[in-house]
Amino acid sequence: MKAVKATYENGQLTLAEAAPDSGPVEVLVVFPEAGDDPWQGILAEQTPRPAFTKFAEESLDEIAHGKAERLELDQL
Repeated sequence: MKAVKATYENGQLTLAEAAPDSGPVEVLVVFPEAGDDPWQGILAEQTPRPAFTKFAEESLDEIAHGKAERLELDQL
């Protein structure tokens, strides 16, 4: 299964990249709900969430002890 971003306008879908198969194949189209962006509230928080603080502290400890490896962005 592969997710491909697309734009829906006037009953037509325009894919942002080539489809992985020439088809025909069944697809699932998910429309985001209208409303506020759920990330907006998280990004606007004044203090980090406890789980993120714990993760950051553990990561910094691993770095300090030479246990962490460099993140290669092209491997994401």
